[in-house]
This record gives sequence, C-alpha cells and structure tokens, in this order.
Amino acid sequence: MASGLAGDRWSMGFLAETEAQVERHLEGHLERLPSDDGRSRAIVMQMRDDEVRHGSVGRSLGAAQLPLAVKAAMRVASRLMTGTAYYV
Repeated sequence: MASGLAGDRWSMGFLAETEAQVERHLEGHLERLPSDDGRSRAIVMQMRDDEVRHGSVGRSLGAAQLPLAVKAAMRVASRLMTGTAYYV
C-alpha cells in the first residue's frame, strides 16, 4: 500500500525488487533439485523465467532504484515469511 501511495516509479521499484528476490530464491531451489528431476526443474525454471519477465516489465515502466536499506528490509521480511510458511 505504501509503495502505491508513493507513486508509480516506487511501486514499480518494489515490483522489480520483489521479482529479483523471488528469482534468487528460485535459483536456490534449482541448485538443490536433483539434476535428473527434469519435471520439477522445468516447473521451477518456468516460474523463474516468469519472475524475470515481471521484473523487466517493472523496470521498463520506470521503476525507481530502491535504497539498500529498503531492499534489506524486504529480504528480512521475505525470510520471515518463508520460514514461517515452512512450519505452518
């Protein structure tokens, strides 16, 4: 909500950064998946490619570069959410 109130450039900046962080998260899954699990790898690669495309759209629409502190806060929030989801 805050990014929307800040305007389109910041909203697109949050979108682009979110997609970049999800892309890195999916890369981690690809590193851990067995190389012979082609079906799972194909699904995760498609998800990663979708995230890359979404981030590119945000950047092409004028995404603002977020401050490092904001990116770090987003990473912490993401880790908290994925860690919690693991146990739920």
